[in-house]
This record gives sequence, C-alpha cells and structure tokens, in this order.
Amino acid sequence: MTDIRELRKVVDRFRAQERKAAAAVNLVPSENKLSPLAQMPLSTDYYNRYFFNDRLDPGFWQFRGGQEVAEIETELARGHLSRLARAPYVNERPISGLSAMMMAMAGLGGKPGGTVVSIDAASGGHYATADMARRLGFESATVPVVRGRVDEQRLRQVLCERAPELVYLDLQNSRHELEVSRVAELIEAHSPHTLLHVDCSHTMGLILGAALSNPLDAGAHTMGGSTHKTFPGPHKGVLFTRSPELHQRLKDAQFTMLSSHHFGETLALGLAAAEFRHFGKAYAEQVIANARLFGKLLAADGFDVTTDENGHATSTHQLWVRIGDAEQTDRFSESLYDHGIRVNVQVDLPGLPGPVLRLGVNELTFLGGREAAVHALAEEFGHARVGARRDGQGSRRVREQYGPPFYFAEFS
Repeated sequence: MTDIRELRKVVDRFRAQERKAAAAVNLVPSENKLSPLAQMPLSTDYYNRYFFNDRLDPGFWQFRGGQEVAEIETELARGHLSRLARAPYVNERPISGLSAMMMAMAGLGGKPGGTVVSIDAASGGHYATADMARRLGFESATVPVVRGRVDEQRLRQVLCERAPELVYLDLQNSRHELEVSRVAELIEAHSPHTLLHVDCSHTMGLILGAALSNPLDAGAHTMGGSTHKTFPGPHKGVLFTRSPELHQRLKDAQFTMLSSHHFGETLALGLAAAEFRHFGKAYAEQVIANARLFGKLLAADGFDVTTDENGHATSTHQLWVRIGDAEQTDRFSESLYDHGIRVNVQVDLPGLPGPVLRLGVNELTFLGGREAAVHALAEEFGHARVGARRDGQGSRRVREQYGPPFYFAEFS
C-alpha cells in the first residue's frame, strides 16, 4: 500500500519540474506550448467526458457531459480551423498525428491490396508511414525527396507501374518547404484517379499562418497532421479537405477507428485556433525569421550548421547543427540542459549520419522570442561549447530578452 508520504514526494517532484519547465527554453521542433487560454479545458470536467453529438441533434444527447460547451468544438474549433486552412471540411477528431495518418490511409487508400506511396524515411519521411500502410493491408512504395522536391523520375515510374490509390507525402525531417504542385501535376498526367494527401504535422502552424504555401492550393486533395508542433495546440490531429466526398470518407474511417476523441483536448484545440487567427501570420513569419537568424549566428560563431551550397540553412522552423561524435554531442546537450536549454538529438537526419542537433525555434517564438532572444540564445550555445558561465542561468538570460507572447496574455 502506497504511503501518503510517497504521494507527497511525487507531488513535490511534479511541482518542482513544473517550475523548471516554466523557466526553460525548449528547442525541440516537434513540441510547443499551449497558451493559458487553450490549457483551460484540460483541467475541467470536460476532460473526462464523451461527446458524440457533433450535429447537435436535440434527440441524440446520449452522453450529456459535453452538452453545455459542444459548440466550442462544432463551431469554434471547426470554424476557425476551416478559415485558417481555407478548407470547408474539417475533421478535428484524430487524437494525434499518427491517428490522423491511420484515418487518412484507411479512408483514402481504397481497398486492401492497393498501393500507398509515401516518402522514403531516409530522405525525411516519417518512420511509421510505410509500415502503417502495410499493417492496413496496402502495398507500400516509397519515393525519395531532396531539398523538399520529390524525385520526379521515381514518382512517375510508381504512378505508371502501380497506379496507386494514394500518394501520402509525409515529410517530417526537412529544412525545406515541401514542393506539392509538381507532384499534383504528375499525378494528373499519369494516374489521375490517385489521391494526394499531405501530412504537414511539422509545418502546420507555418501553413495555417500563411508563411508557407497551402498544399490544398497546390493540388492536394487532403491535408492534415498533428497540432502541437509549429501549431501551438494540444496533442491532437486534424484533417482538412475541400471535397465533401473525401470528407465523408475520412469521417467514415474515423468513426470505426476512434471512439473517444479526447473532448478536453478538442476544446483546447478550438481555443488555440481562435487565438491563432489573431496572431498566426505574424508568429509564423517570425518563426522562419528566427530560424534563419539563429543559423546565421551559429555559423558565424564556428558551429557546423547544415546548409546548401548557396548557404541556405532553412525555409522552415528546423535547423540542423552537427556538434561532433556521440560523446561530444551528448556532453553538449547535457551542458545546455544544465542551463535550462533543451535540444533534440537525432541520428538519422537525411544525409547526416551520426548524431545531429535538430533544433526548432517554434516554442521560443510563441512565448515571445524575437531577434534579441535569438542573439542571446546563440551566445549561450557559445558558452556551452567552451564551458563558460556554468551558472545554470542560460535560459533566464534568453528569456529576459522575450517580448510579448503570441497569445492572449490576459488569460495568464
């Protein structure tokens, strides 16, 4: 039987870590913060309730726990997400990016035995996509991507030989914007029945903030992904389309693959989307500006920043920096962590064998980091490299340079 003192220790540990997290600078590109407004539903009774009556049918309140705030999902979340994506049909029910992937494949991939094309993991595609297709009964084919552009010769070959039901573009590790329009053109020319879905989990906030192109404008039939990376929402997923038929196919797949869609998180998504419509464009532009500035400052200080031949480091939120071998990289990461700065180490980035820092400035930007904070951050990287200023105050020095956050601060 657990002693009450053990529970107190656990609670104290949580509280201590919350204080530590609140003071940290997080550079993990697949993570972000929730605003105080969007956090609110997660501590309410709605977190534990089911909500199925999305048509608000007065005769269908089989579960009434969410009845009083149902419109936050049906109107606020869907309405704002629809306007941000310029897509009249939204499915806000996936509980994660992988959940959205599964529903997209099941709803759009056709009958078992057909082919689903995805991006080769070695060139930046998601590690699970090809295996997910096989587990759902599809044949899997992959295409390489270089600097955001799909290998046209390989795609043309797959389209002509396999006539796939679905091309699922799932670029997750990339410093470049994904080129969608040329893929759509090749599909139209060689396999016009094939559907094109773009998984924009990493760049969702940059797309909805109009800093990167909208895949639906470029010819994709559907798009979607997770909502907690560059988009500052909860751990959820979303699917968009401009086709009522495809929307219904996605909804049919969702209905049989997901029961509880995590109502509390969906309410949080609605509030995050409502806020984003006010600041999303400025935030998205600042994310890219911060990433480029950070790369320039690190390179000027002698860091091995991954760039193209022309010196281009990034068109997204991601910046890749090589520190050295595994021991050197781990030591550097730990040194930053001791200063309250959290980084992400990857060992399989495209074209970069061995450990590399995969950095993202999305959370820093959301919390108010702009040019001054990026300069301070670059200085802390320099201190960590030479072992200077070992006072554990690196994150404080960076956060002191933050300006106003990109959310409604009055709800803090």
